[in-house]
Amino acid sequence: MNKLSPMLIYNIDVERLMTDGKSYYDGLIQQGYPADQALTYTQQYYPGFTAMPVAPMPMPIPQPVQPMMQQPIQQMAQPMMNIAPMAVAPMGEPKPIMAWAAVGCIVIALLLTIMGQFGNSWQVSSEDDSISLGLRNIVLDCSEQQDEDSCISTTYILLAEDMEKAAEETPPSDPVLKGDIENFCENNYAFALEAADDTDNNALRTEAGDFREMCLDNDGAGGISSLILWIGVIGSLAATVMLVMSMLGQTLPGGAENYGRISSWVSGGLILFAAILWMIMKNNIDDTLTTGMSFYLVLFAGFFAVGAGVLDMLDKRE
Repeated sequence: MNKLSPMLIYNIDVERLMTDGKSYYDGLIQQGYPADQALTYTQQYYPGFTAMPVAPMPMPIPQPVQPMMQQPIQQMAQPMMNIAPMAVAPMGEPKPIMAWAAVGCIVIALLLTIMGQFGNSWQVSSEDDSISLGLRNIVLDCSEQQDEDSCISTTYILLAEDMEKAAEETPPSDPVLKGDIENFCENNYAFALEAADDTDNNALRTEAGDFREMCLDNDGAGGISSLILWIGVIGSLAATVMLVMSMLGQTLPGGAENYGRISSWVSGGLILFAAILWMIMKNNIDDTLTTGMSFYLVLFAGFFAVGAGVLDMLDKRE
């Protein structure tokens, strides 16, 4: 019986070791173990086993897995991208509705202030419409007088700048006449003073002087309030431009678009101050006179201007 040489037995054992180790190693790779971890496990059972530098079979497997994992992610991301444009505004951006409301308020304030500035109903008669006063003007209506022609002639002279010249002119046919408060006060005083001199009535002379001062108080109150209102109009106009430019994202010299809120508050405060100052300084020339619509228009204008600044502040906070 032939005996195998030790060298041959060693070669057979090594070949068997390598074959079994290779099968075990390939099985681990197919199960998804990394190459270095599979080699470590194989060498525990098959000492001396070394992996051959051959491209492992399972390597192509991760290639289709990657796009398969990316595809759901892309599919999940796609709806989110489609939903994003539906948002009203990005997080942290100001809501346009507040900005538009602020612009609307300051525009309303501007219009109401102008209407009050030129309105002739700061004081109106509570009994009839025969007399009404603006800031600097007075309107007299003779349509309800019994002797309308005589009323028109007298009123035309009282409201004229040159009373003597107006007395020689033909009065208008319109029963509603308008003139300056100052002319009315001075001409009325001249008539009363002439009558007092003719009758030597000192009481009438004193009464005429008191009426003149009281009448001119209205002209002074209207003049000061009118000047303040014009400043308020300019401020409201500037605030309108600033708020609109800020809302549109446009810039003005010196970054003025950022001061629309302050300009609204300042102009609103001036408008309210003008209305309150007029109320304090005015003096009723007739007991039937009451506060009219023009005063309330200006009062609301001031509130709208201040409200525009508040809305702009709320818009920036959001």
